Amino acid sequence: MNAFLCVLSLALLGGAPTGLSREGRLLLEAPPERLDARVGEWVTYQMDGGPQQGFLRLAVVAEQKDAQGRDAVWVELEFGQHSELKAPLAQFLLLVARDTGLRAEGVSRLFVTQGFEKLQEVDTNALPFFLGAPERGTSRPVRPPPTAWLPAGQGSTVNRGTPTRLMTRAGTVLAEPLEVRHRQLVLKRYWVSREIPILRLAKLEFPPIRYTLEVRDHGLDARPRMVPPAPGDKKITLEPSGNLPPHFQLQPQSGTGSDHEENRP
Repeated sequence: MNAFLCVLSLALLGGAPTGLSREGRLLLEAPPERLDARVGEWVTYQMDGGPQQGFLRLAVVAEQKDAQGRDAVWVELEFGQHSELKAPLAQFLLLVARDTGLRAEGVSRLFVTQGFEKLQEVDTNALPFFLGAPERGTSRPVRPPPTAWLPAGQGSTVNRGTPTRLMTRAGTVLAEPLEVRHRQLVLKRYWVSREIPILRLAKLEFPPIRYTLEVRDHGLDARPRMVPPAPGDKKITLEPSGNLPPHFQLQPQSGTGSDHEENRP
């Protein structure tokens, strides 16, 4: 399930290479453009179709101004194999600007952990590598894993259906169906509903790989479940590739200068 968690977390934040159309950029073609969730809102999803069943939980646990003076909220994101996320495999704590929604450009602080390790903050300079955001001083985004993105463009369509009642694990909700096709292949189907907090996502299907993500439960009583580290604790940084031993450094391929650019870390 680890590869899928990487893909999902990147897609939820909307990081993507430039040059892709909107149909190919995001997990959702119609994500909320603003994060209007109230403090205390939470939602859990069940993921089926992989080697093991998984669960995802999002919760808005506090609000404050970020370093840029934007109204922001603290969002907890957890992955695990228990429906109540009692022993999560991975946890993320993000400070997200309300005006951006859950997108990479809105995340100004990020804390991560896996298993029983302590929560650790990602250094500001390393955020672009975790979120797929543009590097400082450039317009070129850090490229996410190639499996995170399906090609879109000529032959791709997004079809919206009429809002209808949808039965989910959390009950019946009024949801709008959307279907993304590449020519005759259905890439994904999903249903969005204003009755579901935070992402407004009721259900998501990836027919080619028989994978589904469906809302399982939600509520308004979330409390912080993660303990941030002390201010002086070591942060997660990324060392320049030149500091790595020679056998760990990427070697440029022979050819044009563009080949060299493709292999830059």
